[in-house]
Amino acid sequence: MNLAAHIAAHGGWISNELFMELALYDERDGYYSHNVTDIGPRGDFSTAATMSELPARRLVQHWQDTCRAYGRRLPIIEIGGGNASLALAIGRELGFLRRMRTRYYMVEKSPALRALQSLAGGNFVRVFPSIEQALRHAGGRAFIFCNELPDAFPARRFIRCSDSWQELGWELTQSGTIVESARPCSHLPASSAFSQPMPEGQIIEVHETYHNWYVAWQPLWKCGVFVTIDYGEEIGTLYHRRPRGTLRGYKAHTRLCAAELPELAGHCDITVDVNFSDLILLAERNAGDTVQLITQRDYLLPCANIKDPAEAHLLHCPGAGDHFRVLIQHRFEV
Repeated sequence: MNLAAHIAAHGGWISNELFMELALYDERDGYYSHNVTDIGPRGDFSTAATMSELPARRLVQHWQDTCRAYGRRLPIIEIGGGNASLALAIGRELGFLRRMRTRYYMVEKSPALRALQSLAGGNFVRVFPSIEQALRHAGGRAFIFCNELPDAFPARRFIRCSDSWQELGWELTQSGTIVESARPCSHLPASSAFSQPMPEGQIIEVHETYHNWYVAWQPLWKCGVFVTIDYGEEIGTLYHRRPRGTLRGYKAHTRLCAAELPELAGHCDITVDVNFSDLILLAERNAGDTVQLITQRDYLLPCANIKDPAEAHLLHCPGAGDHFRVLIQHRFEV
């Protein structure tokens, strides 16, 4: 990706949000649009679903419990299905007869991953480019889940100055190098991070694009459950001992620091941790919905075989068991 040309076209500076949008989703050069080849041991990073069948087993149990509670067989909607490994594991867990009677929809923005999911999912998985389309086919009633979705959205970055916040972005210097730099910001997005006392120099991130995406489709969702699994914390602990924020990348399972990202833009995954306090606030704005936040360990434990090393890894604390959180949002039809 010719990132320098993009920055020059925007006057020599772009926000981190635009940088991530270009690096991950540019139609010609974006990582998720064209350059991601696989997710898992052979890809640039792994998810829980590529390491163990435990998430699929627990999600099927949760879906069955939800269907009983709601008195109907709800369609399943997976948002951001990666290489479809979780969908295939859920299909195996359902078995032939239940799989034939279950509507399974997948939502994926990346054309490259949509093609992979359609091929891998066969007749079981129907892939849509937007959650709105999937919800319309589901009649607005669905068991919805996502695994490591919010962190894949572009994020804005801010640095605390003496008496204000400034926005961080990427600047093209006269020598042609790309460096991170701050600019005054006239408008701050809605986030719990700005209500917390932060020391001078602290960097924080806000997933404003995810917030806007979430709000847009809520009116179409009539009832069901929305399960969000991702790495992150509530704002009170999210930036503890993280003065430089959480921006990083992954290439061939190697962690990249923020300064390395411009050179590999379009050829690596880029992410920041999720502020679950913001996600809770978004969910609670929907009157009548109930919200629960638990650790991945607490969510998976009812179905876990702790003698299996792969399953035990997903439960380990400190580690994946408490660094990943699960936000569960219930909505009953009025």
